[in-house]
Amino acid sequence: MACLTALLFLLPTGGALAQAWPPREPAPRSSQPFACGTKRYCTEMTSCAEAMFHFQQCGLTRLDGDRDGVPCERLCGQGSRGGSTRRR
Repeated sequence: MACLTALLFLLPTGGALAQAWPPREPAPRSSQPFACGTKRYCTEMTSCAEAMFHFQQCGLTRLDGDRDGVPCERLCGQGSRGGSTRRR
């Protein structure tokens, strides 16, 4: 019992223990710079990476007009600055 009493004196006062426990983890940050629901058409995309995100992650199949697996041909098609992402 004496040990328990000694431990109680070592605890911080003012409810600091209640505030510090359990430790809070930081909210997870999104590593993706794009979000679904924000853009719907190729004319709204600024990069092939953005078009690929919306095509693959958001299910915007309309971005692939010729159904070859490459969205927004002007951004991601062969000869574009972003290079070809066409599957062979």
